[in-house]
Amino acid sequence: MFTKSRLFVIMACAGTAGAVTCSVASADELSLGDDRHVPFKTLNDTVPWRHRATSDSTFDDRAVNAIVYDNSSLVFAHNNLSIGLCSHILEDISFNPGPYGSSYVGTRTLTYFSYALGVSGSSAVFDLRFSFYRPSDAVFTGFSGPGTSMINPNATPYYVLTIQRNEPCPGFTSSSGFVLLPTPALVPSGESGLWLDAAMVEPGTPSSAPLSATNLFQANKTTTRAYFIFGSNSQVAGPSFTGPQTPAALAAAANPASIGYSTVMYGRDINFDGIFTGQATATTSGSNELRYATSGGLSGQSAGYGLICAFAGQVPSPSAPPATSLNGGNGFLADGQTPISDTLTTASKFKWYRFNTANDINYAQTTFLDIDTEGSAVPTSFALYSPDSTIYDVSSGRGDGPDNARPSDLDNQQLSFGVARRPGVGSGEQYAGQEGNLPAGEYYLAVALAGSGFGDGWLIQPEDPVSPKSFTLNFNTNNQKTFAAPAAVSPALASGADIGILTGGPQSTPDQAIRARSVGFVRFSLTNPLPTTGQFDQSDNSPLSDVTYMDITQPGSSVVGEWNFALYNNNGTLANGSSISYAGTGFNGNPLGGDGAWGCGGTFAQLSYGTAASRGPTPLDPDQNTLGHPLDNQNGATLGGDQYYLAVTMGDALFANERWGARSTRGSSLTAVITVTSDNRGPSVGCPADFNGDGGVDDADFAFFAKYYGDLINVAGDIDGSSDGMTDDGDFSVFASAYDALVCF
Repeated sequence: MFTKSRLFVIMACAGTAGAVTCSVASADELSLGDDRHVPFKTLNDTVPWRHRATSDSTFDDRAVNAIVYDNSSLVFAHNNLSIGLCSHILEDISFNPGPYGSSYVGTRTLTYFSYALGVSGSSAVFDLRFSFYRPSDAVFTGFSGPGTSMINPNATPYYVLTIQRNEPCPGFTSSSGFVLLPTPALVPSGESGLWLDAAMVEPGTPSSAPLSATNLFQANKTTTRAYFIFGSNSQVAGPSFTGPQTPAALAAAANPASIGYSTVMYGRDINFDGIFTGQATATTSGSNELRYATSGGLSGQSAGYGLICAFAGQVPSPSAPPATSLNGGNGFLADGQTPISDTLTTASKFKWYRFNTANDINYAQTTFLDIDTEGSAVPTSFALYSPDSTIYDVSSGRGDGPDNARPSDLDNQQLSFGVARRPGVGSGEQYAGQEGNLPAGEYYLAVALAGSGFGDGWLIQPEDPVSPKSFTLNFNTNNQKTFAAPAAVSPALASGADIGILTGGPQSTPDQAIRARSVGFVRFSLTNPLPTTGQFDQSDNSPLSDVTYMDITQPGSSVVGEWNFALYNNNGTLANGSSISYAGTGFNGNPLGGDGAWGCGGTFAQLSYGTAASRGPTPLDPDQNTLGHPLDNQNGATLGGDQYYLAVTMGDALFANERWGARSTRGSSLTAVITVTSDNRGPSVGCPADFNGDGGVDDADFAFFAKYYGDLINVAGDIDGSSDGMTDDGDFSVFASAYDALVCF
């Protein structure tokens, strides 16, 4: 299973620049509360990584992080391949013609690193070791000639990074986010490249231990296939090869149009002896340890592949570009709605704007800022930059457009900061503050056609409009607080997400697609408060059943998700003080907590309310092996009768206590099935307006009907027999007649 999302790796490290060992908890999630930006980002990427220049930078506070080698960001958009049963690879990396190429002057300081790997066959626990060698320390044909080690036996790597990994879910390919190096890696003076020795080793192998047949990952030979991923980010066709080839011939396959290109050759330690044996020729298969890979057959690719990895390094921040100011006379972006129209051409492929916000954009200030491209002639994207030239965020295709299933470059683009929740446009998503907070200050905004790339240091790789293309950039904000944020609209619901009135027993949704950095909502009505006991039927005075519990579980959901729930009232506030259930209460295949790689070892969530005796743990779902917590009313003994919205999300979920303020930073798209089980009494066939099932249609029922009628699109009040899923005037007539009669007969 391949995905475009990037993992983020949080590291607790100890060591020196020469040998660093890190304990890693992997997750494609992080809190949106901090500053964040990406060093380079296309619209196929998801959650940005973040870093501010540190005090050890050569350029002090004028430094930014730029990608200086990149064989990863486009790989999943093109092609990839695994490398069989081999888990020890040697790759040559050239920083030409990127920012750290041979023309660069000064110390090359590497600060971040990313990689890609896969696991199949069975679960695996191993360490990763990445060793950096000088270009003079290795030769593909053999350092001392064919048949000798490719790496100089007397050489010592100048940087070693060891990362502990736990891969509990075979069948997944993980492309890591940028791992912050515990200490910067200083490339030896004058060198515009390095050799990367990448190895999967037995857990606990010291960074100082020479690689050998005993400490290379042993299970790889038998039950588990753990492998680094190869791919190509080349977009210019190159030569193709068949059969054995000399290194000189293969070197011509390198693509100089690709940042950080390297040759198609790589070393492959196929016999697990810790040594790369050089040959005079390379092959695509067979026993040779000097290998090469040809293109995967996709249009526009060169024959060049390389180990999927990337480096970021610190470079000086350039001056700000000329930009059109969007500020009003008081020096701030005007409150209200402000459209900006312009045109992109071949001579002017992108446009720069700048603006200032007067106040922080967040819940505490009750402020918001929405930016979109609705009304543009063609799909158009944009990126928001901080004044230090670092990207703060890049737009996402969540607006109106043809692709309703997930954000797409074909859709209009959005960014939304601050408080939730404003109506979307057409089929576009609501503006719900998905990007989190935006500190007060100055920002620059770059606009280009969808598919363009945006990078730190004011870098833009624009698509060519060919012919003039008009665009519209729309701002909606109250950053100056000249007016209050409008009342939040209720969450939009996907098909099947409206359960209606709970009628006793389990009621489940169909699969709900929970997209990256998104929140799904499920609506239902609990028409009796918890607990409701000792009541009598209004029609015949017979005892009514007690209502004593409500449980929300998720059997049938994707088992690799790190799921979270929050229950909101009909007015958008959290249902009670314990209405948030972080993952771990349901199925938990990762008892130490946190996400496994790509959600492997993730957990189900659950909510449990009432006073009834324990319902026990939810039965195991397929692929689960650990029962969750019992349903013991952990979320409160009491809960009011109301129409509720359940926020369903993954990863590092963030739930505000108002305005249905739920958001997530999770970079995966998975499916959830939500089951709500209760002994709530609902309407009977003979009296559909009796929402709480007490034999009469009274003021309690009127309160619920008023909610449904106000929603209009609500299955709970559809009582006129039309089954149109709406609570409209036809339903009002039926309810009014039943309300006038009072008692059901």
